[in-house]
Amino acid sequence: MLTLSSLLHQPHPWVSCVATVGLTLPLMAQELPRPSLQSSVPVSAYLDWGAGISGERVITMSDILRAESDPSETWSRELREGANPGTVHMAILQNLAMTQLEIEAGHVRGFDPALVESLVDNHFERQIDRFGGPTEFTKRLQSWRMTPTNFRAEVTSDLYRYAWRDSSLGKQPGPTGRVSVDRYIRPGYLFSTYEAFAESRDPAKLAFLGGSPEILVMERIVLPVEQYAAGLDEKAGLEKTKLLAQQLRIQVIEAEATFEAQASEWDANRGQSDPVQRTLGGIRGISREFHQTDLLFEFARDAKVGDVSLPLTYQATDGLWAVVLYALTKRLPATPPEPFANLTVQAALREYLLDELDKRRMTRARLHLLQKSHLHPTDLRLFLAQREIQGR
Repeated sequence: MLTLSSLLHQPHPWVSCVATVGLTLPLMAQELPRPSLQSSVPVSAYLDWGAGISGERVITMSDILRAESDPSETWSRELREGANPGTVHMAILQNLAMTQLEIEAGHVRGFDPALVESLVDNHFERQIDRFGGPTEFTKRLQSWRMTPTNFRAEVTSDLYRYAWRDSSLGKQPGPTGRVSVDRYIRPGYLFSTYEAFAESRDPAKLAFLGGSPEILVMERIVLPVEQYAAGLDEKAGLEKTKLLAQQLRIQVIEAEATFEAQASEWDANRGQSDPVQRTLGGIRGISREFHQTDLLFEFARDAKVGDVSLPLTYQATDGLWAVVLYALTKRLPATPPEPFANLTVQAALREYLLDELDKRRMTRARLHLLQKSHLHPTDLRLFLAQREIQGR
């Protein structure tokens, strides 16, 4: 079998996976009995290639193509947008393999089959009522490329899978009837997290506490070199456009014109662009990413409302250059966080901490599954482990 790393670069979907070891399959369609071959019939009608083995299931190319066409997933959209088929199929294989391990883990933990069957029956009846009767539900299943039997099998698998997940996270008891995971967030941990968030400049963390950092609002004038220095080479064009920008800046500083008036006349978008609204940290990111310097950050840090920056160069993704001026128009003051005694703040922090703990616990649980489960090809285990460690 080919290694997974080699499959990522296969250009055609039918060669992105090969037969699993132990299955005696012809390697070329020409080896099949000639009378059965028809050019109008897809290869899958004659031969279903094995892509990998996860636990007790052989994942076939048909499984991957079926998942690819699932309207609830993003695979089809990614392919329409030009994604490499081999890369998409590899992602689907990884997803199917991990899902199968979770389903089998639910079975191994001994969840009551009779209870699972009862839940499936109830769900099936609710879907029939939801879609207006058996006939309409059957039509809907056909549009999903499913039969009632397939539907029941998938619901059953999902119940085992999510029962394993919830018991691994302590959200529900395990098969013994007892919860084995501690989900209690201790007051000391809650308070230390509050103090760390309150001292942070991260807007998302402050938002948990009902606060916000200072926000700077800046207008800008973008001067395309191609427009204002046409016909000159790159260096000369930049210098000429910088000189124009400096003249506009001086006119604003000396009150000969307003920044808004200059933007309306000279800006590439005639002053209609949305203003830049960022924290000081966000402006540092803009300064380094777009202008390859800290000058914009230093300007924003020290400027007063009404100040105009020095001209800054910018190269777009299409290679064209521009010179940009910024004017600080507002400083929206920071708001302090709510006190720790606020129960809404405590509830938000508790939810955040539980979510973070759940992510780490689920990663550990999946890595444990990967260590003790049968996977083929052998490097599928490594790919899945890397995927879990990197956060899926």
